[in-house]
Amino acid sequence: MATNKNKNFSSIISVDPITLNSYEYFKNEIKINKLEKSKKDSFTISYIPSKDIISATIDMSRNIPDNDLKDAIEIKVYDELGLDSAVNYSITYLETETNDTKNRTFNVFVIDASSVEERLSPIKKHTKYIDYATGAPFLMQSLYEKAFIEPEGIDCFVYFQKDDAFLAIYREGEYIYSKSLHYSLTQINEKFCELIGERIEDKDFDNLLTREGLKGTNLDYQQHLMKLFGEIFLYINDVIIYAKRSYSLESIDKLYIGSEIGELLGIEEYAQSYLGLESHDFNFSIAINSKEWYIDQIHILMILAVQSYFEEKDDSLNFSPFRRPPPLSKRPLGKLLGVLAASIVLSLSYPTYQIGYSYFLQLKLNKQTKTFIKLHKKTSAIKNRLASLKQEKNRIDGFLKKKKNKFEFRKKLLTEIYNKKISYPMKALILAEFFKISNKYNSKIDDIEFKDNEFIFNIQNRSDKKITEFIKNLTKLDKYNINTDKIEKVDKKQKYISKVTIGLINE
Repeated sequence: MATNKNKNFSSIISVDPITLNSYEYFKNEIKINKLEKSKKDSFTISYIPSKDIISATIDMSRNIPDNDLKDAIEIKVYDELGLDSAVNYSITYLETETNDTKNRTFNVFVIDASSVEERLSPIKKHTKYIDYATGAPFLMQSLYEKAFIEPEGIDCFVYFQKDDAFLAIYREGEYIYSKSLHYSLTQINEKFCELIGERIEDKDFDNLLTREGLKGTNLDYQQHLMKLFGEIFLYINDVIIYAKRSYSLESIDKLYIGSEIGELLGIEEYAQSYLGLESHDFNFSIAINSKEWYIDQIHILMILAVQSYFEEKDDSLNFSPFRRPPPLSKRPLGKLLGVLAASIVLSLSYPTYQIGYSYFLQLKLNKQTKTFIKLHKKTSAIKNRLASLKQEKNRIDGFLKKKKNKFEFRKKLLTEIYNKKISYPMKALILAEFFKISNKYNSKIDDIEFKDNEFIFNIQNRSDKKITEFIKNLTKLDKYNINTDKIEKVDKKQKYISKVTIGLINE
């Protein structure tokens, strides 16, 4: 099952819109999927290449009301980008943080709706619906939301594909910039063939990059690859410099480089030499069988994006023109048909209902009248008995009150003695044990309360799995009664919190 919250979908299917390569993710396993045999009840996701997205940053006055903001942004985008008014564009925007007190800053994304429909139509022929389709650079967001990368500092992602390549920059786990690069794997192969003066098939060139890389045994090949990748990284450096200047970025903290065909051996030296950055592997595992062969990481990111979508249900960056329609009962037509059917049934049944209901009420009234007479006699006898018992109760209550006051005085005295001599040191030892275990799982404990022999506190962590392991560790001690309602996500920066109640068994 894709997720417990979405039982209507049997699995997740990711599809590359260019090659139509497809994978199915089901029960923590991923396998190659034949698109023509895709299950109709699977959630289908694809992506839009970065080169098909026009991105820009614009400022809008804070005086513009939110109701008018969408129209104002579209007008300014058409004007500043010189868009053709005859083309049907899909315009989406995300607000970014800014210190400007007069203007609001937005990242704007423009996509030719007809070209998107044309690109995704081959997928639709086999799957009927494409539930989610977003831009390739936006897929990186799922790495933060699913806790594969900590949302700290500024991260740069560079990914080479057969027909495209792109660079994306995220700050504190939030998108701020992306750009389609001029060096796809196909373009790199063509330039390399020009340099060496011979034709190399794409498959052979892919093997060269992934098996020998930039340190191959063929000195002629190696020399031309060094020159070619030197040009590529000088170009990437220019893009990064532009982004840093445009978005006031002091530095790039982490660099992730990957490709559709796998790791490009030796590329980390170019990142260090030309960019001054250490390169991290762009390879994320989400399935128990994913180490058996290399999977294009775009498919991994699409599956993670679906899991995040199931949690957030955010369609702000969903550009699919072939989304699955809601159930008939939730569509306007379905609601209208339901109202009409109910009206017809009600109009036909109302006269019959009135006659039958009147006869029923008369029978019920006669029965209730007889019952009332019997109950009235019993009630009078019970009232007399209750008056006698009330007098006896008042006498006993007075006696118990005196005894209770004496008992409460002694109980309070003994409790104070116990708390001072025994309870305080014991609670301190128990708290020390809790903090030791929480530190083991990098968790934070706050809002500690001791009430009715129970500790009640909140535990925080960026990973829900570590909170679960913390609770399991306490349970194994067999010293406490552990109770927790749920683990919930409290913000978009992947922060989880759970309220835990721990009872003291020995007290």
